[in-house]
Amino acid sequence: SAANLTAIPAANITGTLPAISGANLTGISSAAGTSYFHAQFNADGWVNANANTKIAFNTVVENGGNDYSTANSRYVAPATGVYYFHAMLYVAQGDVSNGMQWRKNGSPNGLQDRGNTYAGYNEEGSGDKVLTPSLVVPLSANDYVEIYTAGASDYYTGHSSWGGFRIA
Repeated sequence: SAANLTAIPAANITGTLPAISGANLTGISSAAGTSYFHAQFNADGWVNANANTKIAFNTVVENGGNDYSTANSRYVAPATGVYYFHAMLYVAQGDVSNGMQWRKNGSPNGLQDRGNTYAGYNEEGSGDKVLTPSLVVPLSANDYVEIYTAGASDYYTGHSSWGGFRIA
């Protein structure tokens, strides 16, 4: 028992511990981390986007598995699993509100807030802000994820990026 282990004086413990191989660990997917990406923009500047406009990240920083496409600014799941996505969007410029949505296979349903409108939103005046939404979502092979504006939004390409990876 654990109580007996704490009762052993340190002076009585000698020798070396055996190496731990991890061969008997369970519940860890060998697929985790096999697909990952990080995308950003290739130039700095403000974009004044209408509502429901895809945010087209056009430069790949990392693309393990080549599952992010700059041609259509989307990540396509290579296999069924659970995936994690994150974004950093520098927003505002002159707008008093800015928002973004995750979309799975073109639909925002079930990926946003309770009102199914925003994954990230700011309405704190006209100063610049950073939205940092994240998403954990099950995907089937060939499902895709994209980022769109939710309402008219301004974003600065020099400080914005997104990425993701398979976790299970």
